[in-house]
Amino acid sequence: MKENFEPFENAEEVWFWFCTSVQARAGGLRSRSDYCGKLRCCEITDIYRIIKNMKQHHHISNRHLRVMTEWGEKQMAPWDDKRAKRSEIRLWEEGLRNFDVYLRYYKIL
Repeated sequence: MKENFEPFENAEEVWFWFCTSVQARAGGLRSRSDYCGKLRCCEITDIYRIIKNMKQHHHISNRHLRVMTEWGEKQMAPWDDKRAKRSEIRLWEEGLRNFDVYLRYYKIL
């Protein structure tokens, strides 16, 4: 049986989905069938592997990940909040730009 997956629109949407999925997993989600959201073409572990690969090739730093995680857990980009620092916005944009390249390479986008 072929499953119908909802495609992602962009890297930001993938990142928000990933952060939500990680939070759900921490809250007890154990399988795709437990997830009440849209079916997606990848698993949480696929995104973990991409992040690990990006770190190994120095395409993303811990600072990028800290900012991306902080704002991803809020489900908003830093430029949507007046309290965000310019450095956070820059790190968010750089991180997502590099993340987008990897997502396209792995055919997630």
